[in-house]
This record gives sequence, C-alpha cells and structure tokens, in this order.
Amino acid sequence: MIKLFSDRFIFVVNNKNNIGLKYLEFSINRKVQSLMVNVFEAVSDTQDPALKISELMHTQSIFERVFEIVKETGFYNDDENLRLMRALNIDTGEGDLKNALYTTWTIMGNNLNKSKSQEEFNAKFALFVPTILKRMEAIHGITI
Repeated sequence: MIKLFSDRFIFVVNNKNNIGLKYLEFSINRKVQSLMVNVFEAVSDTQDPALKISELMHTQSIFERVFEIVKETGFYNDDENLRLMRALNIDTGEGDLKNALYTTWTIMGNNLNKSKSQEEFNAKFALFVPTILKRMEAIHGITI
C-alpha cells in the first residue's frame, strides 16, 4: 500500500498535464535549502543507520521555521500547490501515528530523490512540511 501511495504521488507531481509544481520564490530558496540541510544532518548524525522517530521529532522546530518562511510568500496558497498538499495529506493507512510520520518521511525522501533540479527539490520539501508538521503535532498530542 505504501508503494502505491508513493507511486501515485510521484505520478501526480511529474504529470505536467494534471498538476504543475510551483517553485519557491528566489528570495527564500537558499534559506529553505539551508534549513532542509539542517534537518537531514540532524537525522543522519547518529551511529545507527535506522531512522528513529525521536530523532525526526527533534527537527520539528526546523520544520516550523521552514513553514513560516514559506507561508509568508503565499506558496501554500497557490492553487496548484494546494492540490499537491491535499494529495499529500491523505491518510497513509497507518493506525500508529509514529508509523504515519515515518511513512510520510519515506514518501518525501522517495519524491525528493526524483527531483531534476535543486529548485524542484526545495519546492517538494516545502510541500511536505505542513504534512510532516501535522504528523509531529499529532504525536505530541498523545505524548503530552
């Protein structure tokens, strides 16, 4: 099921006849890229090759900064980007909130790896930020 969802999203992003991905404004592209690097460094900075949800949860403040920066530009209000974000926000079928976050992270990684440019990579990352944050906030809701 995860693979089907992942393939469907990749198809939607790459199908230029249906939905076109809008890129980030030039003025924020480098800042988002820098914060994105911080996220990937934080989760790869351990000795264990397997990603732990607790490591990913420690990056929440970085995701929040990306969200605020991107939100101010109207990127999330663009009709095409809204359609893509709605597609991302589909229930992953995971009953466990931590597994849902891990699944979303994995799908994001698969999609980022198919980017043809750094601008596309950054824009795809920004599209996943609200969904990742939603999953993180759901986990905090049950752990507090």
